[in-house]
Amino acid sequence: MLKRFIVKNYKCFRDLEFDLTAEAAKDYSFNQNIVKDGIVVKALVYGKNGSGKSSLGTALLDIVTHLTDKHCFSPRHTSNYLNLNTGDKKAIFRYEFVFDGVEVIYEYAKTSVDNLVWERLTIDSHEVLDYSFTDARRRHISPELAGKLNMPLPDNRLSILKYIYRNTPTTALPRPFLKMMRFCEGMLWFRSLSDGNSYCGLTNGNLSLVNMLHASGELKEFQDFLAKNELEYDLHFEDIGGEPELWAYFDKGQRKARFIDIASAGTKALMLFFNWMTFGKKKLSFMFIDEFDAYYHYEVAASILTRLNEQHKGLQAVLTTHNTYLMQNKLTRPDCCYILTNEKATSLKNATKRELREAHNLENLYTNGAFET
Repeated sequence: MLKRFIVKNYKCFRDLEFDLTAEAAKDYSFNQNIVKDGIVVKALVYGKNGSGKSSLGTALLDIVTHLTDKHCFSPRHTSNYLNLNTGDKKAIFRYEFVFDGVEVIYEYAKTSVDNLVWERLTIDSHEVLDYSFTDARRRHISPELAGKLNMPLPDNRLSILKYIYRNTPTTALPRPFLKMMRFCEGMLWFRSLSDGNSYCGLTNGNLSLVNMLHASGELKEFQDFLAKNELEYDLHFEDIGGEPELWAYFDKGQRKARFIDIASAGTKALMLFFNWMTFGKKKLSFMFIDEFDAYYHYEVAASILTRLNEQHKGLQAVLTTHNTYLMQNKLTRPDCCYILTNEKATSLKNATKRELREAHNLENLYTNGAFET
Protein backbone atom coordinates (compact mmCIF):
# COMPACT_ATOMS: atom_id res chain seq x y z
CA MET A 1 0.00 0.00 0.00
CA LEU A 2 0.97 3.62 -0.45
CA LYS A 3 1.86 5.18 2.91
CA ARG A 4 3.06 8.63 1.93
CA PHE A 5 3.50 10.67 -1.26
CA ILE A 6 5.60 13.79 -1.74
CA VAL A 7 5.84 15.83 -4.93
CA LYS A 8 7.88 18.97 -5.61
CA ASN A 9 7.74 21.50 -8.43
CA TYR A 10 4.86 19.75 -10.23
CA LYS A 11 2.01 21.79 -11.73
CA CYS A 12 0.48 23.89 -8.90
CA PHE A 13 2.53 22.20 -6.17
CA ARG A 14 5.82 23.65 -4.98
CA ASP A 15 6.22 21.02 -2.25
CA LEU A 16 3.24 18.84 -1.30
CA GLU A 17 3.04 15.95 1.15
CA PHE A 18 0.06 13.58 1.12
CA ASP A 19 0.37 11.50 4.28
CA LEU A 20 -1.83 8.39 4.32
CA THR A 21 -0.65 7.10 7.67
CA ALA A 22 -3.38 6.76 10.27
CA GLU A 23 -1.37 6.64 13.45
CA ALA A 24 -4.40 7.76 15.39
CA ALA A 25 -6.45 4.73 14.30
CA LYS A 26 -6.55 3.59 17.92
CA ASP A 27 -8.54 6.74 18.69
CA TYR A 28 -11.42 5.64 16.49
CA SER A 29 -13.35 2.43 16.97
CA PHE A 30 -15.70 3.14 14.05
CA ASN A 31 -15.15 2.52 10.32
CA GLN A 32 -12.09 0.39 10.96
CA ASN A 33 -12.47 -1.11 7.48
CA ILE A 34 -11.23 2.10 5.83
CA VAL A 35 -7.86 1.83 7.57
CA LYS A 36 -5.52 -1.15 7.26
CA ASP A 37 -2.30 -1.68 9.19
CA GLY A 38 -2.15 1.98 10.11
CA ILE A 39 -2.64 3.21 6.53
CA VAL A 40 -5.71 4.97 5.12
CA VAL A 41 -7.27 2.83 2.38
CA LYS A 42 -10.32 4.99 1.64
CA ALA A 43 -9.53 8.70 1.52
CA LEU A 44 -11.79 11.63 0.68
CA VAL A 45 -10.09 14.80 -0.55
CA TYR A 46 -11.79 18.20 -0.41
CA GLY A 47 -10.49 21.54 -1.59
CA LYS A 48 -11.54 24.80 -3.16
CA ASN A 49 -11.53 25.24 -6.92
CA GLY A 50 -7.93 25.48 -8.09
CA SER A 51 -6.53 23.85 -4.96
CA GLY A 52 -4.99 21.02 -6.98
CA LYS A 53 -7.33 18.06 -6.53
CA SER A 54 -7.02 16.99 -10.17
CA SER A 55 -3.27 17.65 -10.16
CA LEU A 56 -2.93 15.43 -7.09
CA GLY A 57 -4.41 12.58 -9.12
CA THR A 58 -2.14 13.04 -12.12
CA ALA A 59 0.85 13.37 -9.78
CA LEU A 60 0.02 10.16 -7.93
CA LEU A 61 -0.38 8.25 -11.20
CA ASP A 62 2.72 9.74 -12.82
CA ILE A 63 4.59 6.61 -11.72
CA VAL A 64 2.44 4.58 -14.12
CA THR A 65 3.71 6.51 -17.13
CA HIS A 66 7.26 5.12 -16.94
CA LEU A 67 7.12 1.97 -14.77
CA THR A 68 4.32 0.24 -16.68
CA ASP A 69 3.05 -0.28 -20.22
CA LYS A 70 -0.48 0.73 -19.28
CA HIS A 71 -2.58 3.45 -20.89
CA CYS A 72 -1.27 6.88 -19.89
CA PHE A 73 -2.66 10.38 -19.60
CA SER A 74 -3.46 12.36 -22.71
CA PRO A 75 -1.25 15.43 -23.36
CA ARG A 76 -3.89 17.79 -21.97
CA HIS A 77 -3.42 16.20 -18.55
CA THR A 78 0.38 16.49 -18.61
CA SER A 79 0.91 19.91 -20.18
CA ASN A 80 2.47 22.60 -17.97
CA TYR A 81 4.19 19.76 -16.16
CA LEU A 82 6.53 21.91 -14.05
CA ASN A 83 5.50 24.53 -11.52
CA LEU A 84 5.68 27.89 -13.31
CA ASN A 85 6.38 29.89 -10.15
CA THR A 86 9.71 28.33 -9.22
CA GLY A 87 11.77 28.20 -12.39
CA ASP A 88 13.14 24.80 -11.36
CA LYS A 89 13.89 22.51 -14.28
CA LYS A 90 12.64 19.23 -12.83
CA ALA A 91 9.81 17.78 -10.73
CA ILE A 92 10.65 15.35 -7.94
CA PHE A 93 8.40 12.50 -6.80
CA ARG A 94 8.68 10.33 -3.70
CA TYR A 95 6.48 7.28 -3.02
CA GLU A 96 6.66 5.48 0.31
CA PHE A 97 5.09 2.02 0.17
CA VAL A 98 4.67 -0.77 2.71
CA PHE A 99 4.44 -4.38 1.54
CA ASP A 100 4.24 -7.19 4.10
CA GLY A 101 5.69 -4.86 6.72
CA VAL A 102 8.68 -3.83 4.56
CA GLU A 103 9.05 -0.17 3.60
CA VAL A 104 9.89 0.52 -0.04
CA ILE A 105 10.77 4.08 -1.06
CA TYR A 106 10.89 5.01 -4.74
CA GLU A 107 12.04 8.48 -5.80
CA TYR A 108 12.65 10.01 -9.21
CA ALA A 109 13.01 13.32 -11.01
CA LYS A 110 11.64 14.33 -14.41
CA THR A 111 11.84 17.33 -16.69
CA SER A 112 8.61 16.28 -18.40
CA VAL A 113 6.24 13.35 -18.25
CA ASP A 114 8.45 11.36 -20.66
CA ASN A 115 11.96 12.36 -19.55
CA LEU A 116 13.60 10.96 -16.44
CA VAL A 117 16.59 12.62 -14.76
CA TRP A 118 17.31 10.09 -12.02
CA GLU A 119 15.75 7.23 -10.04
CA ARG A 120 16.38 5.96 -6.53
CA LEU A 121 15.01 2.83 -4.80
CA THR A 122 15.38 1.98 -1.12
CA ILE A 123 14.16 -1.30 0.38
CA ASP A 124 13.98 -1.65 4.15
CA SER A 125 16.41 1.29 4.63
CA HIS A 126 18.90 -0.26 2.16
CA GLU A 127 19.55 1.74 -1.02
CA VAL A 128 19.52 -0.74 -3.89
CA LEU A 129 19.51 1.75 -6.77
CA ASP A 130 20.60 5.34 -7.36
CA TYR A 131 20.77 5.87 -11.12
CA SER A 132 21.28 9.16 -12.94
CA PHE A 133 20.67 9.52 -16.66
CA THR A 134 22.80 12.68 -16.78
CA ASP A 135 25.71 11.85 -14.45
CA ALA A 136 27.65 8.65 -15.21
CA ARG A 137 29.30 8.83 -11.77
CA ARG A 138 25.93 8.27 -10.11
CA ARG A 139 24.89 4.84 -11.32
CA HIS A 140 24.79 2.56 -8.30
CA ILE A 141 22.77 -0.64 -8.74
CA SER A 142 23.08 -3.35 -6.10
CA PRO A 143 23.94 -6.88 -7.33
CA GLU A 144 20.66 -8.26 -5.98
CA LEU A 145 18.83 -5.97 -8.40
CA ALA A 146 21.23 -5.84 -11.35
CA GLY A 147 21.98 -9.53 -11.75
CA LYS A 148 23.89 -10.03 -15.01
CA LEU A 149 22.09 -7.36 -17.03
CA ASN A 150 24.00 -4.81 -19.10
CA MET A 151 22.75 -1.64 -17.45
CA PRO A 152 23.81 1.57 -19.24
CA LEU A 153 20.69 3.10 -20.78
CA PRO A 154 21.16 5.93 -23.29
CA ASP A 155 17.44 6.73 -23.42
CA ASN A 156 16.06 8.56 -20.39
CA ARG A 157 12.54 7.73 -21.48
CA LEU A 158 13.09 4.15 -20.29
CA SER A 159 13.11 3.61 -16.55
CA ILE A 160 16.04 1.56 -15.29
CA LEU A 161 13.68 -0.16 -12.84
CA LYS A 162 11.29 -1.07 -15.61
CA TYR A 163 14.20 -2.40 -17.68
CA ILE A 164 15.31 -4.62 -14.79
CA TYR A 165 11.76 -5.81 -14.12
CA ARG A 166 11.09 -6.70 -17.77
CA ASN A 167 14.40 -8.49 -18.35
CA THR A 168 14.91 -10.48 -15.15
CA PRO A 169 13.15 -13.68 -14.04
CA THR A 170 10.79 -12.80 -11.19
CA THR A 171 12.36 -15.48 -9.01
CA ALA A 172 15.66 -13.57 -9.14
CA LEU A 173 14.26 -10.23 -7.99
CA PRO A 174 13.72 -8.97 -4.42
CA ARG A 175 10.15 -9.66 -3.37
CA PRO A 176 9.43 -6.10 -2.12
CA PHE A 177 10.53 -4.75 -5.52
CA LEU A 178 8.18 -7.16 -7.28
CA LYS A 179 5.37 -6.11 -4.96
CA MET A 180 5.96 -2.47 -5.83
CA MET A 181 5.98 -3.08 -9.58
CA ARG A 182 2.79 -5.14 -9.43
CA PHE A 183 1.15 -2.51 -7.26
CA CYS A 184 1.97 0.10 -9.91
CA GLU A 185 0.54 -2.14 -12.65
CA GLY A 186 -2.72 -2.23 -10.69
CA MET A 187 -3.05 1.53 -10.27
CA LEU A 188 -5.96 3.34 -11.95
CA TRP A 189 -7.06 6.97 -12.35
CA PHE A 190 -10.35 7.85 -14.01
CA ARG A 191 -12.99 10.50 -14.19
CA SER A 192 -16.26 11.25 -15.95
CA LEU A 193 -16.86 14.90 -16.73
CA SER A 194 -18.39 16.99 -19.50
CA ASP A 195 -15.19 16.64 -21.56
CA GLY A 196 -15.65 12.86 -21.64
CA ASN A 197 -14.36 9.80 -19.83
CA SER A 198 -10.62 9.59 -19.21
CA TYR A 199 -8.42 6.99 -17.59
CA CYS A 200 -4.80 6.14 -16.84
CA GLY A 201 -3.38 2.80 -15.75
CA LEU A 202 -4.54 -0.81 -15.26
CA THR A 203 -5.10 -1.66 -18.93
CA ASN A 204 -4.75 -0.38 -22.51
CA GLY A 205 -6.85 0.71 -25.43
CA ASN A 206 -10.00 2.71 -25.97
CA LEU A 207 -12.68 0.99 -23.92
CA SER A 208 -16.33 1.81 -24.54
CA LEU A 209 -18.84 1.53 -21.71
CA VAL A 210 -20.89 -1.03 -23.62
CA ASN A 211 -17.94 -3.22 -24.59
CA MET A 212 -16.57 -3.21 -21.05
CA LEU A 213 -19.91 -4.34 -19.64
CA HIS A 214 -20.36 -6.99 -22.33
CA ALA A 215 -16.87 -8.38 -21.72
CA SER A 216 -17.53 -8.64 -17.99
CA GLY A 217 -20.61 -10.81 -18.48
CA GLU A 218 -22.26 -9.11 -15.52
CA LEU A 219 -25.31 -7.50 -17.08
CA LYS A 220 -27.66 -8.75 -14.36
CA GLU A 221 -25.33 -7.47 -11.66
CA PHE A 222 -25.28 -4.10 -13.41
CA GLN A 223 -29.08 -3.96 -13.48
CA ASP A 224 -29.15 -4.82 -9.77
CA PHE A 225 -26.57 -2.10 -9.12
CA LEU A 226 -28.71 0.47 -10.93
CA ALA A 227 -31.82 -0.71 -9.08
CA LYS A 228 -30.10 -0.15 -5.73
CA ASN A 229 -29.69 3.44 -6.85
CA GLU A 230 -33.38 3.66 -7.82
CA LEU A 231 -32.81 3.22 -11.56
CA GLU A 232 -34.97 0.46 -13.00
CA TYR A 233 -34.06 -0.81 -16.48
CA ASP A 234 -34.76 -3.95 -18.48
CA LEU A 235 -31.46 -4.32 -20.33
CA HIS A 236 -30.42 -6.73 -23.07
CA PHE A 237 -27.45 -7.14 -25.37
CA GLU A 238 -28.02 -7.62 -29.09
CA ASP A 239 -25.48 -8.30 -31.80
CA ILE A 240 -25.40 -5.47 -34.34
CA GLY A 241 -23.02 -6.09 -37.22
CA GLY A 242 -20.80 -8.27 -35.08
CA GLU A 243 -20.64 -5.76 -32.23
CA PRO A 244 -22.59 -5.90 -28.95
CA GLU A 245 -25.17 -3.18 -28.44
CA LEU A 246 -26.97 -2.56 -25.16
CA TRP A 247 -30.70 -1.93 -25.38
CA ALA A 248 -33.26 -0.83 -22.83
CA TYR A 249 -36.61 -2.57 -23.33
CA PHE A 250 -39.91 -0.92 -22.51
CA ASP A 251 -43.47 -2.21 -22.29
CA LYS A 252 -42.34 -5.86 -22.05
CA GLY A 253 -40.06 -5.53 -25.04
CA GLN A 254 -42.56 -3.87 -27.37
CA ARG A 255 -40.30 -0.85 -27.68
CA LYS A 256 -36.61 -0.34 -27.15
CA ALA A 257 -33.85 2.28 -27.23
CA ARG A 258 -30.09 2.21 -27.11
CA PHE A 259 -29.22 2.50 -23.46
CA ILE A 260 -26.34 4.91 -24.09
CA ASP A 261 -28.71 7.23 -25.99
CA ILE A 262 -31.21 7.54 -23.15
CA ALA A 263 -28.98 7.25 -20.07
CA SER A 264 -28.38 10.45 -18.15
CA ALA A 265 -24.88 11.74 -17.42
CA GLY A 266 -25.22 10.43 -13.86
CA THR A 267 -26.30 6.98 -15.05
CA LYS A 268 -23.36 6.81 -17.44
CA ALA A 269 -21.06 7.79 -14.58
CA LEU A 270 -22.50 4.91 -12.55
CA MET A 271 -21.91 2.59 -15.49
CA LEU A 272 -18.30 3.75 -15.71
CA PHE A 273 -17.76 3.12 -12.00
CA PHE A 274 -19.38 -0.33 -12.18
CA ASN A 275 -17.31 -1.27 -15.23
CA TRP A 276 -14.01 -0.34 -13.64
CA MET A 277 -14.82 -2.09 -10.38
CA THR A 278 -15.89 -5.21 -12.28
CA PHE A 279 -13.05 -5.13 -14.80
CA GLY A 280 -10.42 -4.52 -12.16
CA LYS A 281 -11.73 -6.52 -9.21
CA LYS A 282 -8.80 -8.94 -9.32
CA LYS A 283 -6.23 -6.43 -10.60
CA LEU A 284 -6.83 -3.12 -8.85
CA SER A 285 -4.40 -2.09 -6.14
CA PHE A 286 -4.92 1.68 -6.03
CA MET A 287 -7.68 3.84 -7.51
CA PHE A 288 -8.01 7.61 -7.81
CA ILE A 289 -11.39 8.93 -8.96
CA ASP A 290 -11.30 12.61 -9.83
CA GLU A 291 -14.57 14.45 -9.01
CA PHE A 292 -16.08 11.02 -8.44
CA ASP A 293 -19.58 12.32 -7.70
CA ALA A 294 -19.75 15.23 -10.15
CA TYR A 295 -22.96 13.81 -11.67
CA TYR A 296 -24.36 12.04 -8.60
CA HIS A 297 -27.23 12.92 -6.30
CA TYR A 298 -25.86 13.12 -2.76
CA GLU A 299 -27.58 9.86 -1.78
CA VAL A 300 -26.05 8.04 -4.76
CA ALA A 301 -22.63 9.41 -3.84
CA ALA A 302 -23.07 8.05 -0.31
CA SER A 303 -24.16 4.69 -1.75
CA ILE A 304 -21.02 4.50 -3.92
CA LEU A 305 -18.77 5.35 -0.99
CA THR A 306 -20.49 2.75 1.18
CA ARG A 307 -20.04 0.14 -1.55
CA LEU A 308 -16.33 0.92 -1.76
CA ASN A 309 -15.93 0.75 2.01
CA GLU A 310 -17.81 -2.52 2.44
CA GLN A 311 -17.26 -4.52 -0.76
CA HIS A 312 -13.74 -3.47 -1.78
CA LYS A 313 -11.94 -3.47 1.55
CA GLY A 314 -8.53 -4.42 0.14
CA LEU A 315 -8.50 -1.66 -2.47
CA GLN A 316 -6.75 1.59 -1.63
CA ALA A 317 -8.81 4.44 -3.06
CA VAL A 318 -8.65 8.24 -3.09
CA LEU A 319 -11.75 10.19 -4.15
CA THR A 320 -11.95 13.93 -4.73
CA THR A 321 -15.24 15.70 -4.10
CA HIS A 322 -16.99 18.94 -3.15
CA ASN A 323 -19.87 17.04 -1.52
CA THR A 324 -19.81 17.87 2.20
CA TYR A 325 -22.70 15.46 2.82
CA LEU A 326 -20.11 12.67 2.63
CA MET A 327 -18.16 14.30 5.45
CA GLN A 328 -19.92 12.30 8.15
CA ASN A 329 -18.62 9.67 10.51
CA LYS A 330 -20.92 6.94 9.27
CA LEU A 331 -19.08 7.10 5.93
CA THR A 332 -15.56 8.25 6.79
CA ARG A 333 -13.34 9.29 9.73
CA PRO A 334 -11.45 12.44 10.67
CA ASP A 335 -8.11 10.80 9.83
CA CYS A 336 -9.34 9.63 6.40
CA CYS A 337 -10.80 12.94 5.21
CA TYR A 338 -8.41 15.58 3.81
CA ILE A 339 -8.48 19.26 2.94
CA LEU A 340 -6.14 20.13 0.06
CA THR A 341 -4.42 23.42 -0.70
CA ASN A 342 -1.53 24.14 -3.06
CA GLU A 343 0.78 23.83 -0.06
CA LYS A 344 -0.44 20.77 1.84
CA ALA A 345 -3.01 18.03 2.32
CA THR A 346 -4.26 17.99 5.91
CA SER A 347 -6.53 15.41 7.51
CA LEU A 348 -9.47 16.77 9.49
CA LYS A 349 -7.93 15.28 12.61
CA ASN A 350 -4.77 17.35 12.10
CA ALA A 351 -6.63 20.48 11.00
CA THR A 352 -8.00 21.26 14.45
CA LYS A 353 -6.90 21.13 18.08
CA ARG A 354 -10.36 19.90 18.98
CA GLU A 355 -10.70 16.23 19.89
CA LEU A 356 -12.94 14.77 17.18
CA ARG A 357 -15.23 11.91 18.12
CA GLU A 358 -17.82 9.79 16.33
CA ALA A 359 -20.68 11.98 17.55
CA HIS A 360 -19.27 15.14 16.01
CA ASN A 361 -20.91 16.56 12.87
CA LEU A 362 -17.89 16.96 10.60
CA GLU A 363 -19.88 18.67 7.85
CA ASN A 364 -21.09 21.43 10.18
CA LEU A 365 -17.62 21.89 11.62
CA TYR A 366 -16.17 22.18 8.10
CA THR A 367 -18.74 24.62 6.73
CA ASN A 368 -18.42 26.76 9.87
CA GLY A 369 -14.66 27.09 9.47
CA ALA A 370 -13.54 24.88 12.36
CA PHE A 371 -10.63 23.40 10.41
CA GLU A 372 -7.40 25.26 9.70
CA THR A 373 -5.28 24.45 6.64
